[in-house]
Amino acid sequence: MITARPLRPRVRGILRTRRRVTACVALAALLLTTAAAELGARALLESRIAGAAGRVLGSDSEVEIEGGPALAALIEGHADAVTVSSDDATLGRMPDVSVAVRLEDLSLRSDGATVARTQAHIEVPAASVLSLAAASGGRLPVSGVHPDEAAGTLTLTLGQGGLGSATLRPEIEEGRVTLYVDSAEVLGRPAPAAMVERIRHSLSERTDRPYPLGLRATSLDVTATGLKVALKGGGTRLPTKDTTV
Repeated sequence: MITARPLRPRVRGILRTRRRVTACVALAALLLTTAAAELGARALLESRIAGAAGRVLGSDSEVEIEGGPALAALIEGHADAVTVSSDDATLGRMPDVSVAVRLEDLSLRSDGATVARTQAHIEVPAASVLSLAAASGGRLPVSGVHPDEAAGTLTLTLGQGGLGSATLRPEIEEGRVTLYVDSAEVLGRPAPAAMVERIRHSLSERTDRPYPLGLRATSLDVTATGLKVALKGGGTRLPTKDTTV
């Protein structure tokens, strides 16, 4: 009769160590696989949303996914919130504005996403207002824009050398930023009525375009560098293909 000899303590210790190492290696492999899957899901989700947002907010949009793991959002087809930022967006017809839009309660689909609510903060530099005012086919010869934070107005310099000026008061009308003419002068005297009307008409033509994603302006401030605008919107659709929002 052959009797199995009990394992020596050293051998038993080696076997236990090997089992622990094997378990640790398996756990590490699982964690690496999960991390890789999460990174891949996040990159895919961010790429899709950035591509769609770029069509309405401007190119080079950055996406930040809020809430739980991106992999779960991709599998479940739902994300709590996503923030999309861009430094070259367009607000109505004002180019090159900085925007951060928070999209809440997203339902993700293969052809895009539906959004329950949106809110945004936009900074409009004086140069963007200058581009807006000057893009009128030469009818409004604007050479500079100077914000007055204390007065809540913008002053347009008209003509080369500042021969004239127009003081604008930004306000919100029907959810859009509208620039009203407070006063205008040429060579220190009140500008002719026809010139004031031309300025007013040119600006109204340039501020009548609806904003993307159903956003509507809710508050407006003149800052030392331009305008700061807060906006909100209801349900909207964010496409992943070249379709109209």
